[in-house]
Amino acid sequence: MTARTGEDERGHLGAVGFIGAGNMAAAILANIYDRSYVVASRRSINALRALEDAYGIKTTTDNGEVVRRTDTVFICVKPQSLDELFEELAGIDFSQKLVISILAGKPISTFTSHLDNCTRVVRAMPNLGLLVGKGATAYALSDGCLPADGKLAHTLLNAGAVAMRVEERDIDTITALSGCGPAFLSYFLGAMQAAAIERGLDPAVAKALLFQTVAGTYEYLSRNDAAYDAFIAKVASKGGATQAGLDAGKEAGICGSIEKMMDAAIRRSRELGS
Repeated sequence: MTARTGEDERGHLGAVGFIGAGNMAAAILANIYDRSYVVASRRSINALRALEDAYGIKTTTDNGEVVRRTDTVFICVKPQSLDELFEELAGIDFSQKLVISILAGKPISTFTSHLDNCTRVVRAMPNLGLLVGKGATAYALSDGCLPADGKLAHTLLNAGAVAMRVEERDIDTITALSGCGPAFLSYFLGAMQAAAIERGLDPAVAKALLFQTVAGTYEYLSRNDAAYDAFIAKVASKGGATQAGLDAGKEAGICGSIEKMMDAAIRRSRELGS
């Protein structure tokens, strides 16, 4: 497919490809397209045309073309589509490519063992905050990565997010914390808002006050580097409404439920990698 960007206009981040250019990939490329030559692929031609119109990038339905035309390749397909992708990319030399995977559960070894001459791999776990430039991304490097690979990966993943390098053994836990975290927090906030509405509060008022409460709590905790218990103590007075609510939450086992949510997500992430 055609695009407005040429290969001689690569920019200082080089040529960057995205295989499986869905929402998360689009969020990443939206923050780097003006500093690189981007090639993106996916099955939907209409979706590719939308990316072309929005960012002036090169698009294709041929995943092999993405690899051949770029130096850094983001792999963003669904985990269940990975075997099919490996078959499609069989015979392509990855010795000069940096591969960045954002697939949940898939370890670095999955890519080094299935892609020809592939040694330079970054395993990343971004989250949906990227869509509004407030993402949280953790990443781990393979032993074959060069120092320059680490710097480039950090620059790419830090665009529209806070990127942190970690050990690969921690990625499954991070998947539960920050990868799944936006959904977990939304689940909790939705329950609070629904409870307020069911008890007679106007929906618009409930939403506005809840969102502002979240924003204010975040600002205080981040600016003051405050411990959660210390902040709770500022709100909860002995015998007051806050303490009554906290006691009810403890009796209901909210902390245990949160631990179960985290454990289930970690377990599933590990299952996806097996």
